[in-house]
Amino acid sequence: MEEQATMVDIEQKVINQLKALIMDTVRGANSGHTGGPFSSLDFTYVLFHDFLKYDPDNPDWFNRDRFVLSPGHESALLYSILHLVGWLDIDELKKFRQLGSKTPGHPERGLTPGVECTTGPLGQGVGNAVGMAISESILRNKFGKDFVNHYTYVLHSDGDIQEPVAQGAIALAGHWGLNKLIAYYDANQAQISGKVSRSDSTDYKIFYESNGWHVQEVDGQNREAIRSAIRVAQMEIDKPSVIIGHNVIAPGCATMEGDHNTHGAPLPPEEIAATKEKMELNPEQFYYISDDVLNHFRKSHDYARQEVLSWENSLDAKLDLDNEFKKDWDTCINGDMSSVKYPVFEYDQEMATRKAWGPILDAICDSFKFLVGGSADLEPSNVTAGFAKRVGDYGKNNESGRNFAYGVREFPMGVINNGIAQHGGLKVFGATFFAFSDYERPALRLRALQKLPVITEYTHDSIYVGEDGPTHQPIEHLMACRTIPGLMVFRPADANEVSVAAKLAFQYNDKPSIILLTRQKLPVLNRDSYAHFDEFEKGAYIISDYDGENPEVSIFASGSEVSLALNVKEALKTQFNIRVVNFGCWELFEMQSEEYKSNIIHDSSFKISIEAGITQGWEKYTGNCTLNTLNIGIDRYGESAPGADVADYLGMSFEKVLEKIKASLNKI
Repeated sequence: MEEQATMVDIEQKVINQLKALIMDTVRGANSGHTGGPFSSLDFTYVLFHDFLKYDPDNPDWFNRDRFVLSPGHESALLYSILHLVGWLDIDELKKFRQLGSKTPGHPERGLTPGVECTTGPLGQGVGNAVGMAISESILRNKFGKDFVNHYTYVLHSDGDIQEPVAQGAIALAGHWGLNKLIAYYDANQAQISGKVSRSDSTDYKIFYESNGWHVQEVDGQNREAIRSAIRVAQMEIDKPSVIIGHNVIAPGCATMEGDHNTHGAPLPPEEIAATKEKMELNPEQFYYISDDVLNHFRKSHDYARQEVLSWENSLDAKLDLDNEFKKDWDTCINGDMSSVKYPVFEYDQEMATRKAWGPILDAICDSFKFLVGGSADLEPSNVTAGFAKRVGDYGKNNESGRNFAYGVREFPMGVINNGIAQHGGLKVFGATFFAFSDYERPALRLRALQKLPVITEYTHDSIYVGEDGPTHQPIEHLMACRTIPGLMVFRPADANEVSVAAKLAFQYNDKPSIILLTRQKLPVLNRDSYAHFDEFEKGAYIISDYDGENPEVSIFASGSEVSLALNVKEALKTQFNIRVVNFGCWELFEMQSEEYKSNIIHDSSFKISIEAGITQGWEKYTGNCTLNTLNIGIDRYGESAPGADVADYLGMSFEKVLEKIKASLNKI
């Protein structure tokens, strides 16, 4: 009994000192969140101290348990725990939310050791955790539980669960039976604007149960109850588990316990002092963790190191004895796709560029076993049905399946795919209509921020969608995606350029990509007549150069408008000396040398852009002078009619484009 009382005493001392450290950290920055970290602390301490499997010397150990902090605003909680682990110096907590520190306002993957993902806006971390759990399941099924066998834990809040993206991810996790996914819901009854009851009366126990989850409810400050609940969750073999921790915000504060104002602001200095006194701590002592607290927290590190060493020895022995296993393991870890032979399509045929996607997926699957992905309920349209049939749907009864039937859930698809990339070991793609990229955009943004090599195939990329009308016809989407820093935006001109775009996208390890494909048929360009399609790797290249003495004209185009530009050149070649530039990827072009870019753009020619989307943005390459510039596009919403009719009505048919260009050039 005395030993148990001593353990309780040291645990309470850890909790008290962590609360003091959180208060000091947030107060020192004069911004941040205190209330949520307080109410989530008991669970997080128990998890890291008693359950979480990690290598104290290597935060990136492959077989570690993953921990996702979905409410990223509770960063002071995670940073304080990471200090106890030994991965973050106390000086970094003193630089909380300051320029150049490892302790930004919301944790960032790649910046701070122990941070698995950049969650940022609420809700996305839940989907990231689902993606990590899928990865563990597929790789465990592939390599065996001796080498891949870990849990994924996610801490989420009242704000997270209110976001529909989290609810969509929760539905999929239950449908897929991700039994090694364990969530903790910190139900502290408060959010920034006041009590949760002002805006939400959902019974989340019933919500989770109806989505196929195992549910437990505990007192969020009862550490023994939390321990028991985690053990029960680990024994669940058919369902993901959620532990609902009922609590109040800022528990333990001297006078502000339960006050929603503690959610998004530092505690007043007098409240911090009073709270420290209540916890029998020195109110004049700041950023302090005692040696006995550190020793208590790290007492399992020697055992953890032995566990890691045992795993490494077993892996080394397996790699030495099993050549096939070694080949697959190396491919998985390194993501090597050099053996893939991407298809080449015969010219002098017409083919929608989306039709190239199926053969490309087949080519990857022929030599690469770690491709996963899926479509948001558009498999026939996205040409991913063949992939689904070939690799099988992932599910509770088929953990070897590599296709994800996402249903109509574009945003959850995006954040789950991000989680798969964050986990490592698999190459992942998603697919839907380009107009629906708006639903996925927040995931695209965080994907680019984290440099995650996720690929999205977006089909039906312009007004040529036709009869579905303006709701399904992307107008502003192309330029909007180009504004996302670090996102590679590919718009290939024909089927062979789709192969090149896919090769580039899948070989990246630090860049996300989107590949925009057509519904309508396009000519597969004869590369004996035009520049070789490998030039696409430069982002923008001269597909047909000047060849006469007449006034010089440059036509810049992308995707389906490249063949249109070539036809315009053919019609005007006796009157004007025309160069056609294929601008298939602006981001790639910007990576080229200044000399190369200058040769493409900076000449005295009359510059014309042709693209089936808004014209705003093309001034970057065509210039702002209206006397020698013409930007042809669509600066309005589309119409419902057959694609050719819509194009003609909106001035994008060959005849209408030719007429506009003639009218401008005749003024030269």
